[in-house]
Amino acid sequence: MLEDRSGGDVQFLAKNLNTFLAAARKRPEIGSLSTTLLPSVPQEFVTVDRDKVLKQGVNLNDVYRTIQAFMGGYFINYFNRFGRQWQVYIEAEAEPRANVENLGQFYVRNKNGENVPLATLTTVKPHLGPEFTLRFNEYRSAQINGSAAPGYSADQATAALEEVFKQTMPREMGFDYSGMSFQ
Repeated sequence: MLEDRSGGDVQFLAKNLNTFLAAARKRPEIGSLSTTLLPSVPQEFVTVDRDKVLKQGVNLNDVYRTIQAFMGGYFINYFNRFGRQWQVYIEAEAEPRANVENLGQFYVRNKNGENVPLATLTTVKPHLGPEFTLRFNEYRSAQINGSAAPGYSADQATAALEEVFKQTMPREMGFDYSGMSFQ
């Protein structure tokens, strides 16, 4: 696990990860290396205009719940039937959810009972960001999976990776082991 111990952004971790991987792949002890970090995945960033929400007399929680139901899903409650407990979720169908422009087809009620379209209360902007953020030992981290090259042991490959780390990484970066490497 390559750790950003400075608390920097994802791009700082990605830059150092790429530097580390490029140097490590040149070592003869290393057979293969891969990572799960995807720092630039297309995303949609929804901003709620709180002033408009207040002016329209809409409950802010209703706005966020409706966005959550559209973009993912929202838990409603449990019910018992046939001796089992069932969970109730509300969510948009997959096809409309695939296009963020369909957010305008969802409405929230204001204090007068009138329906207000979400599109009038929100703005949507495309954004690049990580697919997910992995934390290890409370630091933003990138998982690195690898194997030793034929003719080299796991200990030799590990020693090579540690040497590459010392040569290429700034002091804000750290590393640790997990899973079988830790064992």
